[in-house]
Amino acid sequence: MPNKKTQQSSRSAGALLADLIDLSLVLDSDQEVDLEERKRRDRAAGRRLECWRNKPVAQVRAWLHESRPKAAGNYGQQGVRVYHGLNVGLLVAGLLSGWGLASAVLYYDGQQPINIVNAVAVLVLPQILLLLLWLVAALPARLSLFRQLGTGLGFLNPGRLAGHLVGVFTSKPEQGLAMLWQSDNAPILGPATRWLLSLWSQLFAVSFNIGVLVSALFLVSFSDLAFAWSTTLVVTSETFHQLLVTLSAPWSSLLPDAVPGAELVAQSRYYRLDEGALADPAATPELAIALGQWWPFLIAAVAFYGLLPRLLTLTISWYRLRHHLGRALCKLPGAPELLARMNSPLVSTAAAEPEHAFTLAPGSAARNSAAAHYALRCPVIDWSAAGSAAGDAGDVSSALAAMGVEPLEFLRAGGRQTLEQDQQMLAALARDKPAALALLVKAWEPPMLDLLDFLRDIRQQLGEEKPLLVLLWGGAEQVSGADRETWQLTLGQLGDPNLHVESLALASRAVEKKGASQ
Repeated sequence: MPNKKTQQSSRSAGALLADLIDLSLVLDSDQEVDLEERKRRDRAAGRRLECWRNKPVAQVRAWLHESRPKAAGNYGQQGVRVYHGLNVGLLVAGLLSGWGLASAVLYYDGQQPINIVNAVAVLVLPQILLLLLWLVAALPARLSLFRQLGTGLGFLNPGRLAGHLVGVFTSKPEQGLAMLWQSDNAPILGPATRWLLSLWSQLFAVSFNIGVLVSALFLVSFSDLAFAWSTTLVVTSETFHQLLVTLSAPWSSLLPDAVPGAELVAQSRYYRLDEGALADPAATPELAIALGQWWPFLIAAVAFYGLLPRLLTLTISWYRLRHHLGRALCKLPGAPELLARMNSPLVSTAAAEPEHAFTLAPGSAARNSAAAHYALRCPVIDWSAAGSAAGDAGDVSSALAAMGVEPLEFLRAGGRQTLEQDQQMLAALARDKPAALALLVKAWEPPMLDLLDFLRDIRQQLGEEKPLLVLLWGGAEQVSGADRETWQLTLGQLGDPNLHVESLALASRAVEKKGASQ
């Protein structure tokens, strides 16, 4: 049975990073092991880890903890140490930057009061702008406009600087944390990398705001600060007060004392003439204490527009990083096949009794051949440009005709198609209500999680009863037994009794109809 330590480790982004690095190395070296030996080994592991069959991330990690070779090196832990080191470095840098900036903005030598307008412009308004930029960067990268904007504003992201430093602390980029930035891994690890950079940038922002608040509270507690407001613009005290009330809306009910009153605003207007003069110079001695009462407003503004939103974005980044690291674990090259081998004892690939060919209702104008087991007229979805690999549409149509399938139309999904385009295509199919659906795939490419999600979306849009054919195209060669078994075992985890896996290359002889049901 899996131990408790493995369950607890799944909650840590650092542990997920370590396992991702090590799993990539283990799966890469595992290719040298004989396939039959891997099947026997992983099927035995699957029986031990059967309790996590419906939790692929936990199952893959448990397998890794059992199978990780001691001689494989300690690259995962090295990567985690770099990750934690950069976290600490960003925390320290943020604290020092916040402390230094606040000390400069709130510098008071007793000659002229601190201009609250400057303090808000430097310590508060950029917080709002940067928060909006984070929201833009957090939008899906597939939206080209926001992707270009996020790339152009990357210089404002301290997380990107941390990403560049990863290579400095990694001796072998392909075997450490730097593997996240390798171009070969971008399709799988790109989302996790993006949220890791977001995590680092928000970590810096949180510590920066803490540094600002600590510095401000220190100066307020151990020195006598005097605030005023001044601007060359034609702004009346009433207008400025209304602006401050609007800015104070988030905390006005919780901290009413942190909302500047109209009297304080009117009395603390400052005119910089010679040595400076307040709006009411006769009342200057009485205002000595009042001018220091701007600090609750400034502290509340930094907290509500800086620290609290950044704590939220840091939490979101941490959770999204964990989510995408888990997904990447199951998408690494070799991971889908590993899951299929572990769960193969739970999947039946042979029928208990002879199966019968599926036919549509009488009157169907399907084209039959002596070798056909189907009589279907249905749309064919070309997944990830499998049709381009297969040749022209005539070759594909001829191979389909050999099994009794007449394509009504060829559609595209996966690959360079966006998720929105895939969803729009399925919605259009749902309106047409086809009697069945075929999906053309490359047999030599293992089924990934995005394909499994697409198959689930098909069922949600078209219903559970319609036959769904997954057509394995083997290219110039016949579909290998290992490829066919990988697809059958992986798709069998969907538990779909009306999903069938067919080898499209086997057009010269009868094709057995094998469901991918459990």
